[in-house]
Amino acid sequence: MRLFVLPSSFQGQEVIRLEGKDYHYLVRVLRKRVGDSFNASDGEGTLYYVTVEEIDPSSCTLRVQRRGPLEGSFPEITLFQCIPKGRKLDLIVRQAVELGVSRIVPVVSKYSISRWDSPEEKIQRLQRIAREAAQQSGSPEVPEILPSLPLKAIGEFFHPQEPDRLGLFFHQAPLARTTLHQYLSICRKAIALVIGPEGGLSEEEVAHLKQGGFFPVYLGPSVLRTETAPVFAVAAVQILLLEKTAWKLHQEG
Repeated sequence: MRLFVLPSSFQGQEVIRLEGKDYHYLVRVLRKRVGDSFNASDGEGTLYYVTVEEIDPSSCTLRVQRRGPLEGSFPEITLFQCIPKGRKLDLIVRQAVELGVSRIVPVVSKYSISRWDSPEEKIQRLQRIAREAAQQSGSPEVPEILPSLPLKAIGEFFHPQEPDRLGLFFHQAPLARTTLHQYLSICRKAIALVIGPEGGLSEEEVAHLKQGGFFPVYLGPSVLRTETAPVFAVAAVQILLLEKTAWKLHQEG
């Protein structure tokens, strides 16, 4: 179910006017008409009930009523994605948003080939993609897209040693003695997933992550593309969290 994301200029007003892309998406794509009501989000987890009051050739007026914050039971998931070649990161962001991550941080690693000529423009593009994906998938929150950072700085941003936090890096070699199922058996409030670029993570980077409190997760015998690995990782974590109550009951039985 699609969930309309209110524009970033929205500050809680009861009546707002949409123009440009937001107007086009609501009227031309979603085909809303005067009198139609629907759910919307401010992109930060608060839900609203919206009614279309007026439609002009290039703008429309909406009446907005606050419903309240969405109460989520899932931990926040931060995806640290090493920068791949070309526009693969665009696809990764779109898919990760659809899967429900809370934020995405591009990472420069040893084998990252791509270098951005205009980092600010690239982040702005990724933010637009994230917003579109959130609307398409019905997510009440638009994940943050943060500026890129070097892999060795991940530990300064996310501290896996703190209580209720878990840091994982997904690797093509069987380095782990613990399964993903076991890592997720303890309740967490925040989870970080690190995915390498084409060529994977170097031995030095693996050692650095392990020293910083991140645990390795084996991706299996198949060599996954860099744009497939994050989908695999996030989906695996999400499905285990979704079924956590069920497998706990099964274990007890």
